[in-house]
Amino acid sequence: MEDKQKINIRFGSWDLPMTVLRKDEHIYRNAEALMKERYAFYTRNYKGLATERYMIMCMLDIAVRLEHTKERAGNAELFEKLVPLADEVEKLLENR
Repeated sequence: MEDKQKINIRFGSWDLPMTVLRKDEHIYRNAEALMKERYAFYTRNYKGLATERYMIMCMLDIAVRLEHTKERAGNAELFEKLVPLADEVEKLLENR
């Protein structure tokens, strides 16, 4: 069984008690900081909206960042697969 711990994530007036893997605590803390940073950005730049709207904007922003990261990772995997093939093509062209 993996080592777990209880943490509190604070967001606005909410306190979110969670049990997480000890090795992942920093990920949750970084996510908490990102949520707060994006929320502050949207409340600063889009005045007068409902809290729920700011939260949805934050979720969309973070989801788009995740999709970009997944896309870049997929491209990196494809690139890694193509490098040996390109090397092989170069060798074949040199031997012509």
